[in-house]
Amino acid sequence: MIRLVHIFDLKSRDDDEAFINWLDANLYGKAKEFGCEERKTWIFLDGVKNPYGRARRSLKRPRYILEAFWKSQKGADDFRDWLQSADGENYRKNWNDNVKSHSVLRYIDFAPVQNIGDD
Repeated sequence: MIRLVHIFDLKSRDDDEAFINWLDANLYGKAKEFGCEERKTWIFLDGVKNPYGRARRSLKRPRYILEAFWKSQKGADDFRDWLQSADGENYRKNWNDNVKSHSVLRYIDFAPVQNIGDD
């Protein structure tokens, strides 16, 4: 399972709800065709720097966090390729017209090495 986390702000705060609804309905609907199993959008509230010492509020971070869970890296790559194609142009344009400060983090589940054998 691959987990992609998109962290971003919106260019305009006039209609955040409409854009997030578009992400939840249209973009996720298309991503499912490529193997996206689940996605969630979160709003960042705050953070703490050095939480176990002299805790301080963290610096400003992007407001939105979108998590997407993929069956495989290939599915995520195929979806990205589709987004960059002529067929994905309208989706890409809507994203680029509305989003700023975008970064992506990729994760996989951690599983300790297990020795299976005759001991």
